[in-house]
Order: sequence, then structure tokens, then C-alpha cells
Amino acid sequence: MLDKRQVRQSFANASQSYDAMAALQRQVGRELITQLSLPHEALVVDVGCGTGFFTQQLYDRALLKNIIALDIALPMLLKTRQRLNSSAVPLLCADAEQLPIADHSIDGLVSNLALQWCQNLHELFANVRRVLRSQGQFSFSTFGESALCELKAAWAEVDDYAHVNDFCSLTEIKQYMHAAGFVDVQLQRQVYQVKYKSVIALMRELKGIGAHNVSQGRNKQLTGKGHMQALLAAYPADDNGSITASYEIIYVQAKSGWSV
Repeated sequence: MLDKRQVRQSFANASQSYDAMAALQRQVGRELITQLSLPHEALVVDVGCGTGFFTQQLYDRALLKNIIALDIALPMLLKTRQRLNSSAVPLLCADAEQLPIADHSIDGLVSNLALQWCQNLHELFANVRRVLRSQGQFSFSTFGESALCELKAAWAEVDDYAHVNDFCSLTEIKQYMHAAGFVDVQLQRQVYQVKYKSVIALMRELKGIGAHNVSQGRNKQLTGKGHMQALLAAYPADDNGSITASYEIIYVQAKSGWSV
């Protein structure tokens, strides 16, 4: 289970450092943009907009002009406003799992690497389908179950606490989507390998983008020097000390399926 209060606080704290460290998020966002097929006049909600990079891509590359930017952390929304330099984009500070949006009122809901921070995907997907119009499009990217597998395995050598968040498998996401009533569900899986100078650099990046451990089973005490040294020893490194982190990304495209 995720600590939702901690999720909100983590991303609020990361609003200043996010853009300097979110290279993977930008790469995945650009790929997600290429998969969209929304008409330019569509009313679209960008859920988990963060600092607005993906929102800007929706304008510049997908040529969408009617976008609502939604995020759980107000400081992130303020960064989105600064990036777009426009008051034409409505900002909505809300939890993706409790969308304050009327039934069947939007044409598309998109989200780039944000929905993995939701606790109940079954309810989330049902809520998304509720707000979409007939044949509305739901497009998102999210972490898959093997994301950060090296870091998780290394921590497992140190203690029994949950140091890395758990993510859903492609099969689980597909099942949740069908259970919520979505049709034409298409899923793609891709694994990105990212090099870091050290484990410390990886953990610093995760904290800098607000993506560090927010599970309720985490150790809420400060990590001791001995535990950190054990982690560094357990994490595989190459000859010059660099390490690799694997990020399984799942891309999903679906339609609401509502009849006209």
C-alpha cells in the first residue's frame, strides 16, 4: 500500500529539482505522444502533469488546444503554469483516484508516468471511464513490475523492509482495464536501461523527481551507514563503479466503449 499523503508531499518537495533529473520521464513522454490519436479540438485532461513538460508536448506535438492540467501537488501545478506561460490552461489540484470531473464530459485522459502512484487501479480505471465520453481515449504510460529490479534485489540483501515501490504487471493492468469496461485495449512493454555513476546517484535522482519509496511498509527511520554500505556492496557494478537501473515501461491505449 502507498502512503498517499507521502506521495503528495514527495512530489511537492520535488517541484524545484524535477526538471533537472527527469530525463527518462521526458523520453517516455515523447514516445507516448506518438501513440495519441486525438482530434485537435478534443477536451483532454493531463493527469499527473508534474512540471508541465508533457502538457507542453500535448500542445506542441499533438496540437491539442483544450487541455486541463491535473496534479496532486500544487507546487507542480505552479511549475506547469510557469512553463506554459499562459492562463489558458486550467489547473486542477486533485487526486487522480478521486477525479472531480463530471460524467462523460471529456474526450481524452492522458497520463505520463504518474498512475503508478495510485493505490487502486481497478477503481481508478472505472473512474476514468466514467468521465470519458463515448469512444473517449485513455492513453498512459506507467512503470511495470520489474522497474528498478536491481535496486529492489540489492535492498533485499540488506533487510526485510520495502525500500522500492511495487508496480503492477502488464497482465494485471490488462485485466483491470477490461474489468473497468475499456475496449480496444492495446499494451506495449519496453525496458529502458539507464546508467548511473553510482547507487547514490540513482537514489538522488529518485528523490529529486519525487519517485523514492512511499510505501507504508518502508523503514521510516534514517538509513544507517552500515545499511547503506551493505546496499552499495550488493548492487552489481561494472569495473569503473557505474551501475545500471532497469525501468520497465508499459504503454496503454484504450477507448471508453460507451455507446452513443
